[in-house]
Amino acid sequence: MNITKLASLRLAISLACAGWLVAGPAIAQQDTTNTQTPQQSKPDKSKPAPNTTTLQSVTVTATKRKEDASHIAGGISAVTGDQLENIGAQSFSDYLGRMPGVVFNAGPAGDSTAVIRGVGTTAGLDQGQGPTGYFINEVPLSEPGYAIGIPDIDTFDVDRVEVLRGPQGTLFGSASLGGAINYVANEADPSGFHAALETSVSGTYNANGNRGNTLKGMVNVPIIDDKLAVRVVMLERDQPGYLDNIGLNRKASNDTKVRGGRISVVWTPWVGTKVTWLSMVQNGSTADFSYMEPAYGDLKRSTLLPEKFNTTFSLHSLRLDQDVGFATLTTILSYNHKSHVLDNDDTPFYGGFGGIAAPVLYEEQARSATRTAEIRLASPTDKDAKLDWLVGANYLSTNKSISDFLSASDANQMLSSQYPANDLRGNEFYWGNANVNGSEKAVFGEANWHFADHWTFTVGGRWYDDRVSSSVQYNGVFYDPVYAPPATVQKQTGFVPKYSITWNVTPDFTAYALISKGYRFGNPNTIYPLAGFDTPSGWKTDTLWNYEAGLKSYWLDHSLQLDVSAFYIDWSDIQVRLYRPDGVTYGTNAGGAHIHGVETSSAWRPTSHIELSANLTWLDAQLSQSVLAASTPLYAGQVLPGASKWQASVIGTYRWSGEHSPTFTVTDRQVSGAPANLQQPYYRINGYNQLDARFSLLYGNTEISLYGTNLADRRGVTFSYGDFGAGLQDFVILPRTIGLRLNWQM
Repeated sequence: MNITKLASLRLAISLACAGWLVAGPAIAQQDTTNTQTPQQSKPDKSKPAPNTTTLQSVTVTATKRKEDASHIAGGISAVTGDQLENIGAQSFSDYLGRMPGVVFNAGPAGDSTAVIRGVGTTAGLDQGQGPTGYFINEVPLSEPGYAIGIPDIDTFDVDRVEVLRGPQGTLFGSASLGGAINYVANEADPSGFHAALETSVSGTYNANGNRGNTLKGMVNVPIIDDKLAVRVVMLERDQPGYLDNIGLNRKASNDTKVRGGRISVVWTPWVGTKVTWLSMVQNGSTADFSYMEPAYGDLKRSTLLPEKFNTTFSLHSLRLDQDVGFATLTTILSYNHKSHVLDNDDTPFYGGFGGIAAPVLYEEQARSATRTAEIRLASPTDKDAKLDWLVGANYLSTNKSISDFLSASDANQMLSSQYPANDLRGNEFYWGNANVNGSEKAVFGEANWHFADHWTFTVGGRWYDDRVSSSVQYNGVFYDPVYAPPATVQKQTGFVPKYSITWNVTPDFTAYALISKGYRFGNPNTIYPLAGFDTPSGWKTDTLWNYEAGLKSYWLDHSLQLDVSAFYIDWSDIQVRLYRPDGVTYGTNAGGAHIHGVETSSAWRPTSHIELSANLTWLDAQLSQSVLAASTPLYAGQVLPGASKWQASVIGTYRWSGEHSPTFTVTDRQVSGAPANLQQPYYRINGYNQLDARFSLLYGNTEISLYGTNLADRRGVTFSYGDFGAGLQDFVILPRTIGLRLNWQM
């Protein structure tokens, strides 16, 4: 049995709306242009909210240049740092599920995923490259193949988070098959000194009396006025466990700790030149996996060994923005390193093997190193110009290693007389290693032709050349002799285009139509052959076409925003994971899917005291072709994993007048049910509702807030799997949590 693939599977499977239906938190309350002085764009928290009913537009970098989101063809949401703070957001789970078209699927800390517009073959980690791209300040965080980690960047001191719905292949490359998520962290500000501090304490249902807490700080120091500055961010976040592991007789076993920091340096030596350095690190540790097993009762699970999961992530990037007269030259170099150590109790699978009496531990150690380089030229932004353009080239290289082991404290004693000495390594009776090297070369470009008043035609494209090679070696009692086949290689070249037409009827009303294509890496299979079964050598790039039309508008003197988009996605040669007759999984391309959807988003500020926002998404995502060769056949009409038919979110805020500007915010979101993966559609993401609330007061530069999440204490299942008869395992949303948070800014 291929233990590496088995373990990877375990971890991976581990229309329009009326009135004030909205883009959730996607509607900014102030201009969030990411300039050299991001801190200056933030409101002074020592003062009450401005006496206005005007909604401000939000500037994003979805086209790799700063543009008003309401004038861009395509589905775009941007939640600002202040909005994240207003809802008390800390991580993915607090805000992604409130955005149109996005379903968040909780998994192990540091490996949770998001499905955009239903584009996915599993709601968890995939065997190959995932369909959603993750970026920070435009630096890609995804790599070819099975993800070593998906960094869940803490929201403290983040300028905004942009979610780009629909394929982003032309400008953002592979992985962004269904869309992309781009964190925009605040940069150092050379104009002045800034500081901020946030701390909180919270209690969670079933946490055995343990308290959650956070401590985060930021300091921004100008070294040379208006030319050079350094910004330092430090954070720690502790979430107490809420699952009782009855096998270990341990209450609240799944406590999670996150530690991290970030350094930004901005240097503007002269007009037209800006150099930016960003370094960050974020580590997470979970003492015991955060899935419950309903067979044992509410918020309970049972293992004989703690199932730990530790992740590390670091990133270093250097960026140059240089005005060269006819264009702006941008160069970005980056290096990121990810690793994780995963422990599983494999006693249900290998307990008793060869007379072993002790619990069996499976451990996976994985690491990756990714280097990227991008260079591009962008024409100046000139509203009177008939043509503006952007061209660039990109290179990505990844080296990855995944090692796994099986052991038991009495393995050597019980197995040494049954197997040759070279099949054992102490108490380890299986060990293996897989190495993956991947690279991508690409050139891309986009041009906007303003061919008539208020009309723009956009054409873009990306040519790519992908290469992935894999080698493996499996040792131990299951392999005699050692299994070490020659390295396998998967290559692919292709081109993905983009076309759109935009009609800016007025500054407050935009209509668009868009056609775009996305893709992701293929991968070789590295499993041993099976007699009588033709195991594919690998799987190739899969692609999809997105056809979309939409309206973006402001009404009632800019106090009401209403956006509507409809789309159709044609997905072909889907990368799927199937089972061989011996139970081992392999990757291949099979079948297709059709996805239809409507997304509505809006915000309404009827008075200076009230703001309402919401979003509603309807989705119909199904396989269009049957795959009868699968050991569990896949049939046309089968709903795609994570593709909830309905998703809605509403946020309401009321601000009182007065010295302390009391503010009350309530949020509610509803998600309908969907399968968790293709091969096991009976494992479900259940339909659930989550209600949160927050009340805050200002005292000078200090804000004090009382908040509650999941107030009805629902057991929303965001991901579910069951390995080889091990029983149902559900990842659920955080139980009811009540907390007090203090925020200070200088």
